[in-house]
Amino acid sequence: MALLLKKKLKAGKSVLGTMLCMIDNPNIVWLLKGIGFDFVFIDCEHGTYTVQAVSNIVTVARAVGLGTIVRIPQPDRPSIQKYADMGIDGIMLPMVETTKQIELANQFSRYKPLGSRGISLGATVDWKGGVDVGETIRELNDDFIILAQIESRAGVENIDQIMSVPGVDGCFFGVYDMSISYDKPGEIYDPIFRQNIKIVLDSAKRHNKILGHHFFGYQDLEWGMEQGVKFITWHTDTSALQKAYADDVKKIKSMPLFVR
Repeated sequence: MALLLKKKLKAGKSVLGTMLCMIDNPNIVWLLKGIGFDFVFIDCEHGTYTVQAVSNIVTVARAVGLGTIVRIPQPDRPSIQKYADMGIDGIMLPMVETTKQIELANQFSRYKPLGSRGISLGATVDWKGGVDVGETIRELNDDFIILAQIESRAGVENIDQIMSVPGVDGCFFGVYDMSISYDKPGEIYDPIFRQNIKIVLDSAKRHNKILGHHFFGYQDLEWGMEQGVKFITWHTDTSALQKAYADDVKKIKSMPLFVR
């Protein structure tokens, strides 16, 4: 079965994770779990991960008890079903602007009667000999997470309809794409974006959905937690490495005995 990340969130508990964008060695999962992370996003929208690389990461993550969410490029059956069959906890759908996108994601992620996901007793890790098919379907349908990433003006304008779609479990906010959508590229601290984040989060609260956000700084994180964000994503593999190395390189090269 999945790692039941959803049950923890539904119980009102916070979870902390990061996003993998480039590192595809599955041993990274041991490190992340050892640090104390609860889950990891695998970016298959911008990242270059092969299906096999994702499968390797998910296999290790399940073994060590780390939740996995895959950010998919689009809501189509081939991609969603392959990832779901690996035993991931859920998917994030980027650039959500319409209810149709969520309806498709739900259709391909969940088994009948909630969707039309196909059953493979051989390829799906959650199907083992002797399981009760009906009970397994109910558990997998209940435990799977579908997240809508709101990243555009249209997404904000349609947020109440999007959050009303049966099957959507929560939302995230994409500030950089949002800034481009409003012709303010990179100006993520413009007041309009803080206002839009609150519109999205307030809608999610009204519909009793999971609140999530991707943070890169403590000030933003504190504000987000005050708004009720529980699904916390901190940095990415590349940003964390860049920040750590940049600070160290600057310090080392400023030492008097470092010969330039």
